[in-house]
Amino acid sequence: MPTIFDMLYREYCRARLAEMRKQLLISAQRAEAHEAHYPPADQGGDERTDAQRKTDCGMPN
Repeated sequence: MPTIFDMLYREYCRARLAEMRKQLLISAQRAEAHEAHYPPADQGGDERTDAQRKTDCGMPN
């Protein structure tokens, strides 16, 4: 009897791992598709940080 439970548990674990891997692949493909449709913004030559923008510190005079 314990052998049957062991086999069932192993099969359950195998199926759960397969499902988790499938979900990870799907979410990775969605992220890649999203990035392909929305390229990152061009930063130009702007090298100031967000803090510098908020306080206007670091601007050349």
